[in-house]
Amino acid sequence: MTVAADRPDGEVPTVALPPRFRRRPRAVLAGALEDVSPRRFLWIALGLFILLSLVIYWPQWPGATHSIVGCPCGDSMQEVWFLKWTPWAIAHGHNPLFTRWMDFPTGANLAANTSMPALALLMAPWTFLFGPVSSYNILMWASYPVSAIACSYVVRRLTSSNLGSLAAGLLYGFSPYVLGQGYGHAFLTFVPLPPLILYALYRIGVHQEGEARRWGVALAGLLLLQFFISEEIAVMTLIVAGLGALGLVLANRRALDRERWTYLRRAGVVALALVALVGAYPVAFQLFGPQAVHQAAHATTNSAFKLDLLVSVVPDHLQLIAPSFLARLANQFTGTDIIESGGYLGVALLVALGVIVWRRRGDRRIRFVAVMVVVCGILSMGRWLTVANHTLRIAMPWFLFARLPLLGTILASRFALLSSFFVALLVALGVEAWVTWAREPSASRHDRRRLRANVALGLLSVSAVALYLPAVPITTAPLPSVPAFFTSRDDLAIPAGGVVLLFPMTVTPEATAMYWQIRSDFRWRMIGGEAIIRTPKGHTTGRPADTRPTSVTQYLENLSGAATRRPVVNARLVSRMRQFLFLNDVAAVVLDPSAPNAPLALSLFSDVMGPPVSEGGVDLWLHAQTLARRHTGEGLN
Repeated sequence: MTVAADRPDGEVPTVALPPRFRRRPRAVLAGALEDVSPRRFLWIALGLFILLSLVIYWPQWPGATHSIVGCPCGDSMQEVWFLKWTPWAIAHGHNPLFTRWMDFPTGANLAANTSMPALALLMAPWTFLFGPVSSYNILMWASYPVSAIACSYVVRRLTSSNLGSLAAGLLYGFSPYVLGQGYGHAFLTFVPLPPLILYALYRIGVHQEGEARRWGVALAGLLLLQFFISEEIAVMTLIVAGLGALGLVLANRRALDRERWTYLRRAGVVALALVALVGAYPVAFQLFGPQAVHQAAHATTNSAFKLDLLVSVVPDHLQLIAPSFLARLANQFTGTDIIESGGYLGVALLVALGVIVWRRRGDRRIRFVAVMVVVCGILSMGRWLTVANHTLRIAMPWFLFARLPLLGTILASRFALLSSFFVALLVALGVEAWVTWAREPSASRHDRRRLRANVALGLLSVSAVALYLPAVPITTAPLPSVPAFFTSRDDLAIPAGGVVLLFPMTVTPEATAMYWQIRSDFRWRMIGGEAIIRTPKGHTTGRPADTRPTSVTQYLENLSGAATRRPVVNARLVSRMRQFLFLNDVAAVVLDPSAPNAPLALSLFSDVMGPPVSEGGVDLWLHAQTLARRHTGEGLN
């Protein structure tokens, strides 16, 4: 049996232990898993992560085709649409970064949206076989074990403890941030790459062994993959890495010799060249392409997506243990969108972190990681300090970052992801220190001091785990029934690529029309959609495009969203509806008679085009413009 000793250069020498120590029960308990080879232990950890992940969406199994994580609405259905769109667009010769298949006629710049093309291409074979809903469900489920095992791998490379890497994987892959985003954001839940990016940067800037250019290629590949999953997470990771590198340079400036700079330059040039080569077009398309979006949709000065100073100690209702008087406060930390509040740690875990930092304050690794936890926590607080849901006019460091070009679109609360990684690494370093201490031979078989320390640490660990546990399972919902018109060959009557006005329109959270379009395999384009787009005045919105005449768009939005205040149907609205069909080249109008407010929409459409044809469970007006002309002539006669 051997024990690892800390060394500043990261190497882990082994020291033989006395034979009499090997026979002690304490050595067996502390060392049974530590003596497993790292590779084998990672497979054991992965199996545990997979089993735990099955609980999160129970009773829905991974890859379900008849239900969906969260709800068949809003962001969830948008991401299902994206998973289908990217491979379909490439296969049919369309630019996957732009679409007019929704929000017709203006279209949407998908490079400025969270279209996650890397995940869409990764899941393309599964999407082809089982559909995008199944791909979305299996992707959401797989995000937990994949993210956890990536963190475990990185932490095991940085420490000498199997148990520490297991704890780190659990803390990162099942963190409040990941579980919160697991309610409906695949591109934010799938986060195995940030730990790997930080590890590649560590190998380039600190460890510096192996071929520099090879590590440059690895870093570029990881950054590009993360960019094509979530540009926001990629930029946030680089911001945190840059701040960490700055701190290391300032603290170790005398150790920076020419050889170290040469290694860094060789790897950096390769990484920058590859990132610029591959990323130049999508970035240029996002900034200067058609319907480019230049303003933030959420990250404004008064954005609720920032973390409260109390977020780490006050649980919300997403935690298993959350007293109601505390949850009522925490539920408002990020406005009404509680899933963005991912910074909770719990009092016991904070105490444990404090113990680790204090007891191991001489370890430079501990000090650095502790500082990074604080840095990420401060960045996650946004531009102004908020305490107990009261914003104080005290500027935070993110106030300066947010003033830089493009960074103002980042949601500060999502820095909690990077904070959870450094928390996990800090806990792993603490576990490593404990294992080393526990495996040291003691002078007495009955060491009461060790016993007391182990009991205290055990109670603290149990309390930390209990307070950290999430409330699972996460809600899943059955998919809405699809009218037979869209699943049979009836919709072939609509010209391929024709424009369809559907009721209900896609207005957040209503997304039935997007699901119909997916089931029709994008045979037709539609008015409205769920995407971040630019308004005619240059503002940013997530509402459907203001197709002309805007009074018709607003009326249909109100009906689709079941709004209580509705314009009155009159001759003027009927006339504008007729103009709407011609101005937007509408080929067909399809209405779901079971939808809320369907009778009001039916009345308007009938006044414009005459009575519908009932086919495949929908009310249908084919050749809408011809029907409008004919009905107008009949009305005049």
